[in-house]
Amino acid sequence: MKKYVLGVLIGFMLMVSGCKDGQKEVNIQDMQGGEVTSRKEKITIMHTDAEVPGFQEFIKQAEKELDLEIRVISCPANADTRQAKISTILAAGEASVDIFSVNDEMVSEFKYKGYLEPLNDKVMTKELLSKYPESYMQNITMKDGEVYSVPYFMDIMVFWVNREVTGDREIQTKEDFLSLLKTEWGHDIYGYGSAWDSTYVYNELSEFINLFGGDYYNWDNKNTREALTFLHDMAANGQIPISQMTDQYEQLEQKFLDGKYASIFMYSGAMDVFERAGVYDKNEIQAVTLPQFEKNITNIATWQYVLNKASEHKEGAVKFLKYAASREGNISYAECMNRLPARLDIVREEELDIPGFDILQDYVEHVELKERPFSQNTMEDISTIGTLFQKYIMDEISQDEFCRKAQAIADGF
Repeated sequence: MKKYVLGVLIGFMLMVSGCKDGQKEVNIQDMQGGEVTSRKEKITIMHTDAEVPGFQEFIKQAEKELDLEIRVISCPANADTRQAKISTILAAGEASVDIFSVNDEMVSEFKYKGYLEPLNDKVMTKELLSKYPESYMQNITMKDGEVYSVPYFMDIMVFWVNREVTGDREIQTKEDFLSLLKTEWGHDIYGYGSAWDSTYVYNELSEFINLFGGDYYNWDNKNTREALTFLHDMAANGQIPISQMTDQYEQLEQKFLDGKYASIFMYSGAMDVFERAGVYDKNEIQAVTLPQFEKNITNIATWQYVLNKASEHKEGAVKFLKYAASREGNISYAECMNRLPARLDIVREEELDIPGFDILQDYVEHVELKERPFSQNTMEDISTIGTLFQKYIMDEISQDEFCRKAQAIADGF
């Protein structure tokens, strides 16, 4: 079995990565060896992709197209630190950053706090809104009819296999998945792995609840309970390592690359990680069709741009946001970063030059794409549910107690 070390590629992870801890300015013109003498309109963007070469190319194209000077600042890689950093800037009314790249968790919280500039009339017209998943836009990006963010790439929770472990074995049904779990793969190798850190496991919970046809808002639902039992039994039967309760996506991806797991559920943004590692191949790591459980539903998420209400450069910022939301801008970012555009019309109508586009296009066409459930107290509730889930897995609390406490949280959503 080959060993693949992510090394610097960790910097390219989407959901839980993208830049080094601390704030660092990445000036595109400086990196190209030129002096900064421009008097063009300037904007500042704090972005998770700040130090990624593909993103630098995207910004270069945007600057040329828009006649703007775009200053890019990196942000903390750790999800909790990143959210705290951005929240502190916004809450203080600082104007040092005009645009932030944020995930679902952040916008779900920030839109209630008055930090963000509404974008309906400026960018997100009714016509443009129709290009995105309707339920997602209503429940994640909007509040009281106002739109607060511009999604720039879509993450679909897809099923991945490591062909160096599985060979040509097909996993198309729930029964196939169960067989994968029960197979003896060798020492310290598992048929399936995940990231069950307390702030990450909600992805797993909501995904399996979807697959079993349950309801995250109803913890008495029999299908929701069946999903819980399934996850519990994987751990109880030794079909997954208990150590994954400390893992975030960084550790999960590394173990998958190392051949410790035959399969994982992971967001499609990981395609760039696997591609840059040189392992996205029909004989190595592949994204494959979703195994058919009770329902053909999977999680989606996006990364989005939000406009700081305190920005002093709103005209230039809006110009950039319009470009990012445009067909040209969506495609430019997607092809520079090997990621899926957020706009469904582009996914359906174009043949983009990104790895695995055909399978991702198939997910968009044939799988129900569902946003994850978030409350106004996003990270606090995610962490609380995650901690309760870990106690349930370790048999420190019963399923009934877990569901009772989870329901109390869900009732406050």
